[in-house]
Amino acid sequence: MMTVIAVAFGAWLVWRYYRRQSPTSLVVFTPRKRWALTLAQPMVDATGMTGFFDPDTTHFMDQAKTTLRAPLLHQIGFRSNATDDEVREHLNSTLERQWFRIDLHGLNASDDPRAAMAFACVRCAFFVRCAMLMGWIETESGWRILLLNAQRAQDCFSDWEDFGKAFMLGRSQWVAAFRADSLGQAFNEASLGRLLTPGSGMWAGVAWQGLPAFSPVAD
Repeated sequence: MMTVIAVAFGAWLVWRYYRRQSPTSLVVFTPRKRWALTLAQPMVDATGMTGFFDPDTTHFMDQAKTTLRAPLLHQIGFRSNATDDEVREHLNSTLERQWFRIDLHGLNASDDPRAAMAFACVRCAFFVRCAMLMGWIETESGWRILLLNAQRAQDCFSDWEDFGKAFMLGRSQWVAAFRADSLGQAFNEASLGRLLTPGSGMWAGVAWQGLPAFSPVAD
């Protein structure tokens, strides 16, 4: 009897482990929402984040909050010692009116504006999804911003390759001016090639121009 109990308990532990390790569920975002999040793929890869594309992921665990908090606040120029209530009040009163300024309000005269736009689109998608998971912004507001950001990308670039090349230059000029991108990593031709590889690349499997990203009547 004890052997049977031990085997059953062991099987339960294994089930619990793999259930906890699974990065996604069978639930998926709508195509427009998934597209909006896919812009952030370079930063998802850089951080090794799981659950970013999973609707069942509704909040960060404490360790992730601790790791991401300061870099996320730095991105929007907010003090790192602010309380969560202060961050929520600030973002919910300003972000939906000023989201398009993220990473674009302090450009240098020598910066390529199109490259800066691609860099801003990637970082905006990553920041807003993370802000939702941090509990800093309302879900509906976050999705409006994400879809507007996606529409901005669709309007400014012709395809994923065009967008990726602009992002590559945008990140390069950003860090060359000693500006922080602590949640990102070097992005080069090889990085872009992996994302564009048919059958395995995260960008290769998503059509650039499908439904308009920001469309009140689309699914």
